[in-house]
Amino acid sequence: MKKILTLLLVPLACIVVFADILNEDGKAGRTGSPGEFDCTGCHTSFPVNTGGGSITVSSPNLTNWQYIPGQVYQIDVTVAKAGVPLFGFGFESLRSSGANAGKFTITNSAETQLKNANINGNNRSNVVHKEDGGLTMDSHTFSFNWTAPATNIGNITFYTAGNAADNQGDSLGDYVYKTSRVITPTAVGLNDPAFKDGINIYPTPISTEINITCNELKKLTSITIADLKGNVVYTHKLTNPAVFKEIR
Repeated sequence: MKKILTLLLVPLACIVVFADILNEDGKAGRTGSPGEFDCTGCHTSFPVNTGGGSITVSSPNLTNWQYIPGQVYQIDVTVAKAGVPLFGFGFESLRSSGANAGKFTITNSAETQLKNANINGNNRSNVVHKEDGGLTMDSHTFSFNWTAPATNIGNITFYTAGNAADNQGDSLGDYVYKTSRVITPTAVGLNDPAFKDGINIYPTPISTEINITCNELKKLTSITIADLKGNVVYTHKLTNPAVFKEIR
């Protein structure tokens, strides 16, 4: 009886392991950020960032890679390699402490999803691909929204890793790429802690005229105004902040 039970259990174990290998859903905690592996943890055929492919991060409305607190930005991650039919990725936005920075919103649920990974005590939110979400030849762009933190928290780093896969149902023959991007807060924000009494802007909503006043003029060096899409619409460098009253 013992020999029969052994023969029955061994095929079952093989089925479980094989099913895990064929799971093509994205995994959280594989972006190559501090404390994490990247996709080469499973896809081990080639060293990272080799083979002529690439991964890039871009945004149509995150101007100069500077964020405005509370604003929503579209993020595009493109994984590319000529002749490859399937692509995947993982993406994180982190503070210097390793905790989340901002919030993700899925805009294409057929291709992307949110997953979490606990790394060094931080429950990190990841945007990852869905199974066959990147099934296109030569390259694929995954898009989603990122909402910046409600206040200026300093520099933020985007981490992402991608997989250019041969779509053979296993973890062999795939190329892994990773990159990171530091984004910075705009020079001055309405809630900047450097200004105890704040900055006043009126009227709101703005139509044809804008007034800006500040009770701590000596701390002002320049003013940059961006619209809700993050596009810079006005800049002004102050050569003598002490006599600056307002701009119209």
